[in-house]
Amino acid sequence: MLFNSLEYLVFLSATWTVFWSLRRWRLETLLVAAYVFYASWSVPYAALVFGMTAANYLFGLGIGRVQRRRRALLAGCIAFDLGVLGLFKYWDFAVGASWSFGHNLLGLSSDPPLLHLVLPLGISFFTFEFIHYLVDIYRGEVPVHAFSKFHVFAAFFPTQIAGPIKRFEQFVPALADLRHFDAALTLDGLRLIAIGLGKKVLLADRLAPIANRGFSAAADGAIGTTDAWISALAFSLQIFFDFSGYTDIARGSAQLFGFRIPLNFNGPYLATSVSDFWRRWHISLSTWLRDYLFIPLGGSRRRTLVVVRNLIITMTLGGLWHGAAWHFVAWGAFWGCVIAIYHVLRARMGVRTTVGTLVVGWFLTQCIVLIGWVFFRAETFASAATMLRSMFSYMPGASVQSLSGAAFVVGLAGALLATTLASRRGLLGWPHLRVGAFGPGLAGVGLAIAMFVGAVLAPAGREAFIYFQF
Repeated sequence: MLFNSLEYLVFLSATWTVFWSLRRWRLETLLVAAYVFYASWSVPYAALVFGMTAANYLFGLGIGRVQRRRRALLAGCIAFDLGVLGLFKYWDFAVGASWSFGHNLLGLSSDPPLLHLVLPLGISFFTFEFIHYLVDIYRGEVPVHAFSKFHVFAAFFPTQIAGPIKRFEQFVPALADLRHFDAALTLDGLRLIAIGLGKKVLLADRLAPIANRGFSAAADGAIGTTDAWISALAFSLQIFFDFSGYTDIARGSAQLFGFRIPLNFNGPYLATSVSDFWRRWHISLSTWLRDYLFIPLGGSRRRTLVVVRNLIITMTLGGLWHGAAWHFVAWGAFWGCVIAIYHVLRARMGVRTTVGTLVVGWFLTQCIVLIGWVFFRAETFASAATMLRSMFSYMPGASVQSLSGAAFVVGLAGALLATTLASRRGLLGWPHLRVGAFGPGLAGVGLAIAMFVGAVLAPAGREAFIYFQF
């Protein structure tokens, strides 16, 4: 069930009511809810989630107990997780690419052994959570000995499909405090859910047709310069409102049950450098890539060529994580090269931080971000080349974007920058409510209102969240 559906709001309300009505069995309630949520999409793949959870629970206990050959054991456990991910997500891509290479080089004519498996929802996210868990135990953290607690960490339904990627040392301690209802946290969770629904239904889904028209025109081989810029900007806004809206709903849903999920976006379109952008965008993924890939490769405390290599490998694999397609690989490699160039230039050029350099840095960063989103969204290199050629050299063409659509995109971009800047300066805020003993009742009323608003706002044909495909 989609977060932007009435079914989810009914499910969330029912789960919340049962959860806080019971004095015992709250962990079990969350587990049942998790499997109902996942099984509403696929019952067999719900069994896959359970199997991987049980396996990694045993892996963690094993790594925590053994004294010899721990590194080999860790490598084997990670290989298992990556093998499952690779089977479902990358087998057809890798085999198809190999067969294509063999056909072109050796003249092979047989059909490749493709599996055509449906990608399990959320497998990229919970696989990264499992790997983080195993590596941290290897580094000295204490494994979770209660299977029910580890099970909830792995199958927690608000973050099960598209994150944010949780850290078990932050999540599991909250399981010990499920007896206390936090009214303020709950009401803030409702606020986040409302904001997330608004971002998705009112903004992202309205931007999608505008972006689709532009990239379809590029795929057909021609798009005008103005339309190219409007289309790229529309997609950059769409993916932000779509993914941050999902994250807001996920974080808000978690807070209804007493869990605080870390921030995943922090004003990314205010970034004044390419490194700054990745400190603000999809924070749970970028920090995971830093801690479990970039630093193990050697990090930034090596000679320049090694650091450049580490950055390119990390970001290229980060791009591949998004999907088994060459345009995702190109997107990741593009970011790896850009960040590597920035690292080298920053080390050799001492640029003072002034208002002027910040403005120039912001402008250049946003141009680079838009170029990156073209690689991300365009499904072929030819359509990406058409879009970029039109963006950076004047190309006349039949208009594919309406004046009202272009005004909506530009106006929304300006509004996003203005509201983000205002919130940074403390000009926007939310009043603090003293709820006291009325907290549960107010939360119940809030859930009822959220259900009603969701039913009214949700269009008949709902758009799935972009990151559901990853």
